[in-house]
Amino acid sequence: MSEEGKSYEELEREIANLKRQVSELQDAAHRQKASEEDLKLDEARLEALLRLGQLGDASEQDIANFALEECIRLTGSEIGWMGALDYKKGVVNLYNYSSKTLQRCNVLGMPHSYVLESGGIWAEPIRQRKAIILNDFAAPHPAKKGFPPGHLQLKNFLAVPVFDDNSVVALAEVANKDGDYNHSDARQLTLLMDGVWRIILRKRAEKAQQEAKNQAEMYLDLMSHDLNNLNQMTLGFMELALQELDKGGLTKEEHRYLIERPIETLRSSIRLIENVKKLQSAKKGGLKSRVFDLDAILREVVQEYAIVPGRDVKISYTPEEGLFVPANELAKDIFSNIIGNAIKHSPPDRRLEINVRAAWVTEQGKPYIATMIEDNGPGIPDDKKSQLFSRYSCGPEKRYKGGLGLELVQTLVSDFGGRVWVENRIAGDYTKGCRFVVILPAAGR
Repeated sequence: MSEEGKSYEELEREIANLKRQVSELQDAAHRQKASEEDLKLDEARLEALLRLGQLGDASEQDIANFALEECIRLTGSEIGWMGALDYKKGVVNLYNYSSKTLQRCNVLGMPHSYVLESGGIWAEPIRQRKAIILNDFAAPHPAKKGFPPGHLQLKNFLAVPVFDDNSVVALAEVANKDGDYNHSDARQLTLLMDGVWRIILRKRAEKAQQEAKNQAEMYLDLMSHDLNNLNQMTLGFMELALQELDKGGLTKEEHRYLIERPIETLRSSIRLIENVKKLQSAKKGGLKSRVFDLDAILREVVQEYAIVPGRDVKISYTPEEGLFVPANELAKDIFSNIIGNAIKHSPPDRRLEINVRAAWVTEQGKPYIATMIEDNGPGIPDDKKSQLFSRYSCGPEKRYKGGLGLELVQTLVSDFGGRVWVENRIAGDYTKGCRFVVILPAAGR
């Protein structure tokens, strides 16, 4: 039958069939386009992970900041933030905010954490253990708790949990995409954060391995160098004492000297072993934290060194009440090691003056207590100051004769959330003595 002879019904069927074919072609084109877009996003995500893996010595904070900006870029979002889950405390610690969030959010005192139970919509990815998409953020939702004054307005929202094995350890959240969020966005965000978490775990493992290696080398160095030297000194003085005893004719003072010197080296050996034990305890984090009276600690340390046999040492300290810091039972060792080192490394034939003082300081709006310990000893050359608190340097010559006591100081101060450094007592002239500065968070005022 000719085209002109087709019935109306047949023409309608052909038109419908053509429309279906056109629709199928359009759907295929859309799927092809979506597939190409997904492929481009996959490539962008893999490139981001590759760059993350090549950051070398970047800190976890640097990795998180880089990853967050990539999360925003991959999902076409405007703002974002990340949080780490602390199951024991039941809180989410907000790890970082995107640059635009910090620029535009006017909440007074940006929050650093929130309780999981009352976390509202922000905690839904943790509770439901899956991605959360809200494309109409203004619409009612049972998990919403409202905004604090000054919060950015959100038009849409995407959040994903980050898993380690079967446990949620963190979450990443982005918002204010021009269009709607979809499952492709959730997939990209989930895969990126999974890769980021694996990079963080790898870097943690590498760091722990290096620290374990350094610690093993330190103990070997102690056994082969420090303790051996002390034992040799003790042996030498005891042999000399025996020789002089056989000869006879020594005065009482000379006899006393030959006995006191090996006793002092044995005490040094005991202190070295005690510092090793304390350093182990500090690095394992097995000591409980509580509030200590810093004034009482400083009084006790100053009293211990008030009289140093055979030395002319004057220690000045002006008591300051109300100085409380969160620390553990090793807090005293911070100041005892610093003062002990000042005495140990100063000329024995010259009067040593040590001045200790403490004062309130404020850093980034938070109260701290700064303790300054300064002396008129020989000082520390500027090129040695940066190595002072570590027994090992980072160059090819790893072994460094830094004091174990000062490494303990650095470890403890860091564990207490503070900072420690050394500077010249007189600016520009290290030979006039040094000043150690220990800054610890204040427990109250």
